[in-house]
Amino acid sequence: MAAELHPELIPLVGSWRLVSVVGTYSDTGESVNFLGAQPEGRMVLEPSGRIMFFLAKAGRRSPESEADRAVLFDAKAAYSGLVRWSGNGEFITNVGVSWHPEWSEDQRRFFSLVDDRLIVRTSEQPSPRLDGRVGVGEIVFEREG
Repeated sequence: MAAELHPELIPLVGSWRLVSVVGTYSDTGESVNFLGAQPEGRMVLEPSGRIMFFLAKAGRRSPESEADRAVLFDAKAAYSGLVRWSGNGEFITNVGVSWHPEWSEDQRRFFSLVDDRLIVRTSEQPSPRLDGRVGVGEIVFEREG
């Protein structure tokens, strides 16, 4: 059973629709829209502290070959776990299940909330989305409903 959600995280409870996923390489400053200009996805935080992320490229199609399956795998990111407050504007997800083994460990995220927009950032780190290069990810969501 999850502990009571920290008061600073209560404004994040609910369902959030994905707006953008941008990664920025630390060595060059280049930014990449990993999942295209109009990605699909959700972040859902339950009052119990269970958080779920599902991010996907729009327009994915059913695979017809092994190569298609690899493309489909790379066109998404997902994980879920229990979230805990870790400081001003930060939370950590104790990941229970993930689309990628590298994301099966605790995930620290920084967030800011402006009206009905939630911006979630990673720390500077190697990422499967950055081909192992170091960078920062920024995910923007809008509140649903």
